[in-house]
Amino acid sequence: MKKTLLFLFMTCFGAFVHGQTTNITFQLDMNTYTGTFTTPEVNGTWNNWCGNCNAMSDPDNDGIWTAVIPIATGTTVEFKYSHDNWAGQETNNPSEPCTNGNTQFTNRVLVIPATDTVLGVVCWGSCGPCSGQPTSSNVTFKVDMNEYTGSFTTPEINGTFNNWCGNCAPMSDTDNDNIWEITINLPLGDTIEYKFSHDNWTGQEMNDSTGSCTNGNGQFTNRVLILDGDTVMPPVCWGSCDPCGSATSVVEVEALQMKVYPNPASGSVTVQTAEAGTLRILDLSGRLMLSTPVAAGEQQIAIDGLSTGLYIVQLSGQKAMSSQRLVIQ
Repeated sequence: MKKTLLFLFMTCFGAFVHGQTTNITFQLDMNTYTGTFTTPEVNGTWNNWCGNCNAMSDPDNDGIWTAVIPIATGTTVEFKYSHDNWAGQETNNPSEPCTNGNTQFTNRVLVIPATDTVLGVVCWGSCGPCSGQPTSSNVTFKVDMNEYTGSFTTPEINGTFNNWCGNCAPMSDTDNDNIWEITINLPLGDTIEYKFSHDNWTGQEMNDSTGSCTNGNGQFTNRVLILDGDTVMPPVCWGSCDPCGSATSVVEVEALQMKVYPNPASGSVTVQTAEAGTLRILDLSGRLMLSTPVAAGEQQIAIDGLSTGLYIVQLSGQKAMSSQRLVIQ
């Protein structure tokens, strides 16, 4: 029988727990602001848009104002910059990558990571730096596949920045050390969520929501990165926030025998398995779309509530698991 992987995750130090906060350093460049102001401030969902309760400061008088604010780890917040207790507020472009896209109430959006973070300097009313400053950053991502014992050809990176597109961002391993990497140019000031997969979603990593590099979401667990400049990320083990050999144990187990047909399908699929277990269908961002117990044998599963597209079907038993792609028409 084929072998597959079952990742057993150990709790990372510095992990997300309920009630934990992360210190976020906000940085605002007011050098090109033509209005009159005394003190900028940060207003958002965590402080109920309170006015001047999170005032910023500029001790070196360089026109770049900062504020360090503790915010609940793993939360997604909306915010904007204003000044002098709402005497003035920025007007953001809903098409910019750091915003919520809402044309009526356009706010900045930020996923709070598990580690203290300094946001990149942004211009008033913009997701990027003021004119004359860099607007994008080159980020090099690296994934160590040395402890991955499944079958793969090419790892890839998928995320909010490429609409979880599959194999449009393949990684390379030019020195054959099995540490794969890719450099991507991304907008400064943006916050991205992403994960590693391989061979156009044939396989994807399952991350631990308590890991320090993730969004802390137990249902849709992705890695999170705030883009504050050119960055070379350290190599991490597949499915881990840490280097290989440090916080992830990999155990090889027998794969469950599973057959899903027809494929492509619409309305329902037939699942055939030799062992009872739990069947899950996930979309390509890792969101759980359906979960149901299945018995040994053959049974039909209704999928008429799912939109057309590519999904991952996972079957987990007591000691083994299996997965495959499913196209819904």
